[in-house]
Amino acid sequence: PDAWNQTLYDPTQDDCGFFVAHQSENNCYNYANNVATDSFAQPGRGTGHKWEENTCESVKDAAARDGLKWMGSDLPSLSEGPADGHYVALYIWPNTNFHWARMDYDVKTVAGRAMRWSHKPGGTEVRDVDNDGKAILDPSTANLSPWSQFCGYMKSVPSHVKIN
Repeated sequence: PDAWNQTLYDPTQDDCGFFVAHQSENNCYNYANNVATDSFAQPGRGTGHKWEENTCESVKDAAARDGLKWMGSDLPSLSEGPADGHYVALYIWPNTNFHWARMDYDVKTVAGRAMRWSHKPGGTEVRDVDNDGKAILDPSTANLSPWSQFCGYMKSVPSHVKIN
């Protein structure tokens, strides 16, 4: 779905359940964009120029080539979603790998916010808690180690991104 309030935390229904049924073929980038490709998608590969260095800048630029829009290190508002699409958060495991989290609409307002975040580490299960078992309300402070470097936020409109 392209509307942020239709991006729900529901792994069994996201993309017809592909993040459960095809768990090992889809990674954090697939999940964050809400696009299952069964290709373990890599930023930039969908548009022919994959990320080259494991840095915030390189991965961010590759994702932008795929159609994501850089929003900065602070979201305009953590209580509302964008007019279209949904927000994603980028992290780096220094010298190793990247990771993405996705903003989900939560029908239950948590701490005054109608949103929470979820993520899918590699080929593992989707989850809506960090490594401390806490709900992810602020991605910049969530414990998603080993991805210890928080880079910032981008916006994804699933029908407009080209990932592979």
